[in-house]
Amino acid sequence: MNSMRTLPTSLACTLGVAERILVVDSGSTDGTIEHCTKHGVEVVHREWTNMADQRAFAIQACGKTGWALSLDSDEILDEALCRSIRLELASVDASVHGFRMRRMTYLDGELLGHTFQPEWRLRLVRVAGARVKGDAVGGHDQIIVDGTVRSLEGMLIHDSWINAKDMLERGLRYGFRASKTDRKGGTRLNLLINPAAAFFKQLVLRRGFLDGWRGWVAAAGVASQALAKHVAIMERRELEREDRRSS
Repeated sequence: MNSMRTLPTSLACTLGVAERILVVDSGSTDGTIEHCTKHGVEVVHREWTNMADQRAFAIQACGKTGWALSLDSDEILDEALCRSIRLELASVDASVHGFRMRRMTYLDGELLGHTFQPEWRLRLVRVAGARVKGDAVGGHDQIIVDGTVRSLEGMLIHDSWINAKDMLERGLRYGFRASKTDRKGGTRLNLLINPAAAFFKQLVLRRGFLDGWRGWVAAAGVASQALAKHVAIMERRELEREDRRSS
């Protein structure tokens, strides 16, 4: 929904690899729908439930094509990946049911070469047998197939965040949303350890420090999710205890 910042580029890169382009929209008001129809792209409205449901619906809507390339509106195929898709599908073996792509995050004008890496996403699948698994929060999902999965050359560019402010704000929103489905955590020890552990994982273990200041920003964005989640769980638990004492 409301994806005009990234959707035009995402759509443009698929023109050379897709026979049919289908956009599943949950109610955009920023010109997304008009842009799609202007360029001959089919748009189907579906009320938002969660990410897994939306992706599963989109994949199954491509049933007659045999293969589905499932992209988020902020995911962009580079030229090498487009060539790899065309080459592989021209002579794909019947045992192959999907292709994974290396996804790299774009932040403040540059790609993060280390933060979040390695990150491979299954995005090109045979429609028959493909299914989608979501998380409890409803914000992330995973495509699953039963056959062989191969890796493609090239890069899937993830242009998700505009800048540090956008990343931190969305990290906080996701963390508070996650707290509603997770009753674990929220202790003082969690507040001390979990955000720091998330930060350390991306900055040091994933070597995000090699991405310069952008790696620090990205690591902080991940840490903000953990902080928001455990702060919200702590607040809810302590307020519930106070209510029980006063009743």
